[in-house]
Amino acid sequence: AMWWYFAGSRGLETPPIGAEIANGEYQAVFLDNGQVYFGKLKTGNDFYELTDVFYLQTGSAGVDQASLSLLKLGNEAHGPEDKMQINKDHVLFIEDMKSESKVVTAIQDYKSKKQ
Repeated sequence: AMWWYFAGSRGLETPPIGAEIANGEYQAVFLDNGQVYFGKLKTGNDFYELTDVFYLQTGSAGVDQASLSLLKLGNEAHGPEDKMQINKDHVLFIEDMKSESKVVTAIQDYKSKKQ
């Protein structure tokens, strides 16, 4: 019985990802606390590094054109750098985002206004 229990529990481990991540593209990283971050992801052993980080403003009604409000990481009171080390154990799933997605379009608009 012990062997079956051990073998069954191995299915709960996070599968290794890396080749699946589209380099240079934006990913949406969904965490187990309900927060979603958008940025460019590099995978690692215990931590994933997310750079060029954006997130939706708390209290947004959803991701549609009327309520989309993205914030850039780094403008908060505690002044974080524009990168995050994310413990992979708290990642529920990761999605590559299409270049025409509303979030990616909003990121590109933000960047064009900053230059």
